[in-house]
Amino acid sequence: MHGVIVLQMLVFCGFLPLTKTCVPFDLTREVSVSDTVQVLSTHYGVSGEELYGVCARGCTMDIRCNAFDICKDQLLGRTIRGWTPLTPGNVSAGVCQRFQMKCHEGDYLYRPNGTCVSHGYCDFENDPEPSCFLSESLADQFDWTRHTGATSSTGTGPTSAARGSYYKYIETSTIVLGQKAILESVRTFQDQTYCLTMYYHMYGDTTNTLTVRTQKGNNAAIDRWQRAGDHGNAWYRLSGLSLALDSETKIFIEATKGSSFTGDIAIDYVELWPFACP
Repeated sequence: MHGVIVLQMLVFCGFLPLTKTCVPFDLTREVSVSDTVQVLSTHYGVSGEELYGVCARGCTMDIRCNAFDICKDQLLGRTIRGWTPLTPGNVSAGVCQRFQMKCHEGDYLYRPNGTCVSHGYCDFENDPEPSCFLSESLADQFDWTRHTGATSSTGTGPTSAARGSYYKYIETSTIVLGQKAILESVRTFQDQTYCLTMYYHMYGDTTNTLTVRTQKGNNAAIDRWQRAGDHGNAWYRLSGLSLALDSETKIFIEATKGSSFTGDIAIDYVELWPFACP
């Protein structure tokens, strides 16, 4: 575990009546209320101090949140995921302050104790991908395909990645009903509960199944999550699957071919967090 890395540390006490400790945030810049960000929640209050307390607590409790805005002119607060780095300029009317929680690249804030932790993620943007905790299994019938843009068949598959440029999918044009492509974990886990998140795309009349399962040693594998059939031409997010893991347990992500070429299944941005899902 790493400590929280901050560039300009500002510790605010007294604004967080619902927490027992001060929460460190990094005041990185001034940002306009018109900035495009993923807004997780919006709050209104009677003062900047009240909004800070509400938003700081909300951001600390939400693993998706890595920053929040306090807009005193509008008496508006927002918890957000993501931000666009800009060069700080003069503060003018309608400008908000953004408070950002920051760790080393690839690490995330562990909320209970305020430290940064490493986590595994597979965004498929690079090959090989050191951060990825999954690899092609030797026990399947064919491999997942790393791809950018639309798949080659009409009426199935995504037209682009859920995030970034690349994703992985199963190509079902060569039809052998029931064949499986499997990704399996290649890292040794601590004896604790982890949280798995990912994006998935299941579009086509003959889409079969996408399954997440775990297996401890030589014991029978256990299905932990499954989707089947056509879910339309859209990316969906598995927002949190808690998995009890240990040094003998592996994770498998398995996609099964259907009866025709209209059965492509895709995944993107698979993450494994070292704590239970909230």
